[in-house]
Amino acid sequence: MNKYSVVFMPDLQTIEAIKQMKLLLAQHIGWFNSKNSLAHFTIFEFFEDENQEDKFCLQLDRIASEIHPYKMQCDAFDWFDNGAFYIKPNTISSTKMSELMKLVLRESTQIKKSITNTNPHLSIARRLSPEKLEIAQNLFKTIDLRFDVTNIMLRKFDESQKQFTIYKEFPLLGKPKEIQGSLF
Repeated sequence: MNKYSVVFMPDLQTIEAIKQMKLLLAQHIGWFNSKNSLAHFTIFEFFEDENQEDKFCLQLDRIASEIHPYKMQCDAFDWFDNGAFYIKPNTISSTKMSELMKLVLRESTQIKKSITNTNPHLSIARRLSPEKLEIAQNLFKTIDLRFDVTNIMLRKFDESQKQFTIYKEFPLLGKPKEIQGSLF
């Protein structure tokens, strides 16, 4: 049984910028959860046998093909009570991505999800103590990231690295939604 994650990811430039933020934070607080994870917006996670990949990849490909690529703007840092420190999209971008996350969740009917998310955020660090969270808050005050989202990514958990790695990409093509049935 493999563990998978379905995500939206920013462009490579944004991924690198967030990687540098994580490295800077690590210089101040040491190791933390999510330190080595590439920037992403989690939609859902699931467990499945490898022999089912063709089936769920076909569904993810169809879903992605019906979504138009879109622009995101992230303009603030924020945190959750559980110690997660993250980059927050502006209201327009958050609303748009949240709607698309809900669409992906609704349309991926053949996948039994273990974790779902419709609250877009780019994690910098997770499970920080209150003291380490305060350091992150003082270190990062302002941000303005703008990028296009052009794919749904399927990540697979790598047991040796204890980390999700990019496994497959499904391009957002903006094709008309397929209609089942006949016109006659």
